[in-house]
Amino acid sequence: MGASLDIGALAQELETLLGDKLGLRKGAFPARVKRAGRRLPQWVHREAAVINEALMFETHAKLRRRIDGARVKAAHDRVRQHLKAIDPADRRLGLILGMLGTLAFNLLLFAALALGFLRWQGLI
Repeated sequence: MGASLDIGALAQELETLLGDKLGLRKGAFPARVKRAGRRLPQWVHREAAVINEALMFETHAKLRRRIDGARVKAAHDRVRQHLKAIDPADRRLGLILGMLGTLAFNLLLFAALALGFLRWQGLI
């Protein structure tokens, strides 16, 4: 069943990807996935839970037999594929552009309010 599958190595690979792609460098795999929060879709969290459960079962002699190796491998492959598709530079650019867009909107709103106030006072 899951005896030939090294779940620890699979989790370690995903830990590395989470560190490289999302900047999550502290903690083990379960903690990193939890800290990723909304940066990862819900289906990735569900697949990570499968790997998490297998990690817990792997340390217990009797529960180790309950590990579905094919399911764990499929979950690992899907999470790995999603993490490899993330571009950290694009994420940073999106964050910067979002902040600049917010700043521009706030400046335009302030200018419109200032002009409206000056017009109301009869200064324009």
